[in-house]
Amino acid sequence: MCDEIRVLHVDDDHDFAALTATVLERGDDQFDVTTAHRPSEGLSLLASEPFDCVISDYEMPRTNGIEFLGRVREEYPDLPFVLFTGKGSEAVASEAISAGVTDYLQKQRGTKQYELLANRLRNAVAQRRAERRAAETTRRYEVLFTHTPNAIVSVTLEDGVPIIQSVNPAFEALFVPTRTDPIGQNLDDLVTGTDAQAERARKITERTRAGETTVWEVTRETVDGPRDFRLHAIPIESPAAAESAYAVYADVTDLGEEGDEA
Repeated sequence: MCDEIRVLHVDDDHDFAALTATVLERGDDQFDVTTAHRPSEGLSLLASEPFDCVISDYEMPRTNGIEFLGRVREEYPDLPFVLFTGKGSEAVASEAISAGVTDYLQKQRGTKQYELLANRLRNAVAQRRAERRAAETTRRYEVLFTHTPNAIVSVTLEDGVPIIQSVNPAFEALFVPTRTDPIGQNLDDLVTGTDAQAERARKITERTRAGETTVWEVTRETVDGPRDFRLHAIPIESPAAAESAYAVYADVTDLGEEGDEA
């Protein structure tokens, strides 16, 4: 099940561990709890099975939950880890936070503690899964950005001027002279060589600032002279950032298509 949450619970108190597993699984069928009674057993289980999060007691024979956390963090730095302990003190909480614990809960009487524990586990696992999805999306984008044969540049639009923020290798090979750093340059200054090209570029920027994704047939100045491109101008919607956009140049010169004079 894609929504299943596999929990490893490490606690030397057999009765408490069994009760925790029962309450979590009965309260929400998302939870699948595996119990270990020694940190060494927990580490072995982590090495052999996939888990979404760990719950650990603090006081256990030969070691404690924070030492166990340190061992877990060596191999699984982003695995959610909740210290669920009857030994509560500011010193323990501070040490746990310094060691990279995801959350810290004190054992209490009654069922409320399990509701709180379940909520903390769901939130921690949801955040980790979201971060991993975002990281995978970023990785795929970086692969595409790097390896596509089309020239791509990202810009911020500062008072209507497209300022280059990043370029891919294809853009650099086509448009950037040797030993020139394009970052921070006006894109139009770099790729337009005539007044007509510059005027068309301004019109493209105006439409992009208005939020329009557009496709244009253009002629642009490359390091080997003017070539014809199909230009995709794509606004980037980001409330936290300045106006920004991607420009994607697909070279159509050798396809026999006529580029626009601009």
